[in-house]
Amino acid sequence: MLDKERPGRAEIRPMNIPEAAHYLGTTPATLYTKIWRGEIPFIKLGRSVRFDVKDLEALIERSRVRAEEL
Repeated sequence: MLDKERPGRAEIRPMNIPEAAHYLGTTPATLYTKIWRGEIPFIKLGRSVRFDVKDLEALIERSRVRAEEL
């Protein structure tokens, strides 16, 4: 389903805490800690917290440890 106001852009479905934790391979408690420390952007909808997949992928890239070239 495409967003009619932004042609060419697919609809984005933000993930909730359990979904995002599963996506990252971590626990909801770890995710709450990252929110509290300001380590990950999130969307606040009332009392609900949601995450954009792009932000989760960016967190993975920032956390990646590169092998040193010999």
